[in-house]
Amino acid sequence: MKFCKWTFILYWVYLSIGFIFNWAFKIVTSFFRIDYFFSKELKQITSRFLTLGRYSLNYKTQSKIYDLLEKTYAKGTKIVVLSMDMDYMEAGTPQISYLKQLEALKIVKKTNPEMLPFIFLDPRRVNDTKHLSGKKNYTTFLKSELQKGDFSGIKMYPALGYYPFDKDLIESYLFAQKHQIPLMTHCIEGTVFYRGKKKPEWDYHPILTYNKKGTENPQPIPLPQSGNYQWTTNFTHPMNYHCLLDKELLSNYLGYECDLSKLKICLAHFGGSKEWNKYEVDGWNNYNKNINHATLNDYLQIKNTLNHKSKRTIWWNASWLSVIYDLMVKYDNVYTDVSFILFNENLFPMLKYILNDPKVSDKILYGTDYYVVTQKKSEKALHQNLRSYLGEDLFFKIANENPKRFLSTSFKTY
Repeated sequence: MKFCKWTFILYWVYLSIGFIFNWAFKIVTSFFRIDYFFSKELKQITSRFLTLGRYSLNYKTQSKIYDLLEKTYAKGTKIVVLSMDMDYMEAGTPQISYLKQLEALKIVKKTNPEMLPFIFLDPRRVNDTKHLSGKKNYTTFLKSELQKGDFSGIKMYPALGYYPFDKDLIESYLFAQKHQIPLMTHCIEGTVFYRGKKKPEWDYHPILTYNKKGTENPQPIPLPQSGNYQWTTNFTHPMNYHCLLDKELLSNYLGYECDLSKLKICLAHFGGSKEWNKYEVDGWNNYNKNINHATLNDYLQIKNTLNHKSKRTIWWNASWLSVIYDLMVKYDNVYTDVSFILFNENLFPMLKYILNDPKVSDKILYGTDYYVVTQKKSEKALHQNLRSYLGEDLFFKIANENPKRFLSTSFKTY
């Protein structure tokens, strides 16, 4: 009997220890996400990033990468290719300098007439070469390349360490506005950003101000973020383009009268899926409930992100989707595109709603952000899924009608 009694007790001790150990193991694995290393989710992510790596490992030339893209679409499809100047982002010296990459891109263009490459514009390169003569002066070189037709537009990426209203960009902007040359600029959080140290003057916005309690005069908006990833979004914030396109704000900043309100510019990525989600979940603030099908006249009578009294509130709290929407409504030549964000099919209903808004429906462009977006989905999946959801009429609008208008210049009409 004693043996049976102790056997029964040991059995329950065994079960108790086993339960506690199993419970503790689940807590530890959940905390450190050990289970994640064996999950289906990680396998899918690893596979996608390996696919992304194949482009740089197996397709080392621009021509081979472009060839893969071209075969995804129907013959005769025109494709915008965006060059990137990373020489000034302080992340080390590129294996091939930007100017050499640009020459290689021009060679690819010669054998691919459907390609529409954009030339990069960085104020630091402009500043470094402004005292040089001829085409060694980058502003002169950029104008010449656009006039010759070697490049079809201008690419910008402020996250690399500059504001889009930098004074060294104004001459190029005036040229672009005069000839209706399209500019494509990065307007989303991203993994490509300036890697150097934050400069003291970047702790405050150069143009936007707010009324601080206890002071009589407006104060510049503080930008106290630390960590490059956090504070480089100050360069890409869509309110910076209001500073650029609003004649009064820009002229006060420059110290002379300058009107760039007709500049043709696309705020790429439509702010990003994170900002779309922010807009959809915020049911409290009017500036995140501004998207509607009201007529233009009715819409301009109400408060929006651009005429809101507190620019500091808009800077920190308004969804970038809201701001970009208002920029398209206010300025004749402001566009946006769905590149990269179209991997998220949860955004499709809102996109379709916006595309049926006559105030902005002519200003939205199709794009995918090839080949960076392959970490999410393949090019063909992105193309086919969006096309089937929107239907042929809306897809034709954003992939044909709107891009033709955006890409047409005084040098060439599409």
